[in-house]
Amino acid sequence: MLTARTIDYLETIYLLSRRQDTVGVSQVAAERGVTIPTARAAIRRLKDAGYVRQERYGKILLTGRGLTNAATVYRTHSVLFRFLHRILGVARETADAEACRLEHGLSGDTLARLIDFLDEHPELAEPVAAREEEA
Repeated sequence: MLTARTIDYLETIYLLSRRQDTVGVSQVAAERGVTIPTARAAIRRLKDAGYVRQERYGKILLTGRGLTNAATVYRTHSVLFRFLHRILGVARETADAEACRLEHGLSGDTLARLIDFLDEHPELAEPVAAREEEA
């Protein structure tokens, strides 16, 4: 079983791979703000668990399993961020950091209910500044 921190690396690789064709260890390290050996160790754990493939010193590729899991983590993060920032008015950086912590412990049922709530109340998801201007 992967730790929340290792899953954060999976999400980072997913996001980097959406922005560019190749993802390398140094890019992951830079994005996470860690040393290359630290990133390499996390990538090794992901590789051992079957989430990524990487040839020695080669680019990092998500496996089917890795892509599915990373997309789920990213979606959960996005929903939580939207709720925290746009509905509760939590500052952007705080909402992002807290969504990252919450995404690991949220059940599928709770996520589905949160998505349903957001879908049923689109008026609440207006940017915070717009709501403040109306008041």
